Amino acid sequence: MSLPPVRLQLQEQSARLEFDDGRIVALPVGPINLASSVLRHDPPTPVELERAIDFVENALAESSLSGIDRDLVVSDALLSVLPGLDAAGSVLARSEVEALFQKLASRSLGMPVSAGELPHGREVAAALLILRECMHHLAFDSVIAA
Repeated sequence: MSLPPVRLQLQEQSARLEFDDGRIVALPVGPINLASSVLRHDPPTPVELERAIDFVENALAESSLSGIDRDLVVSDALLSVLPGLDAAGSVLARSEVEALFQKLASRSLGMPVSAGELPHGREVAAALLILRECMHHLAFDSVIAA
């Protein structure tokens, strides 16, 4: 029997993980504040990506969450523009989210990545980075678009 999914809600200044038991864990990092304070270029520079990763990893470490063996559900507009999350019921495995992030990293190094492969925008980059770090550090196997 699988456990109910966890919902990730991105807000300007925070990311909230909402559990089926009513528990909410708010991370003090959101796509808007991450984009404005760290990801100042579009595409972000490699140094900006590293700083943003550190920022999100620190927020996750302070949350004391670990190894959540469930699916993750998202419905945020910034994530719904990502290939594979653009329709309700779409599912991406953690490896597919990692592949999207690798496209962002490649773009930051000056390699051509089309908008069809990964949309442009600092806020989209920040949202993808937050999603990727949550999936990686909290061991979510897949993300489902609601």
